[in-house]
Amino acid sequence: MNAATYSRESALNRKAYENLREHIRRAYSGQYVALANGRLIGAGSTFDSARALVDQLDPAPEYFLVFPADAEPDFGLVLDLSGSA
Repeated sequence: MNAATYSRESALNRKAYENLREHIRRAYSGQYVALANGRLIGAGSTFDSARALVDQLDPAPEYFLVFPADAEPDFGLVLDLSGSA
């Protein structure tokens, strides 16, 4: 992913999170949440189940977040070395 793509996608996801923070915490407490393309993709009971929602997107996003609904997401760039996405 190039720097421009990262900056654009990160800004979209950060804005979405800021707008949805309270909703996410209320509606998905105890779950993991997935954000991609500046929108809430969904939630799952585990990191892997929330990540699977991202993997189903077509086209697959280059940058996304999966995080506990009760915590602040890390908007820094983290490389996924698992081989998926």
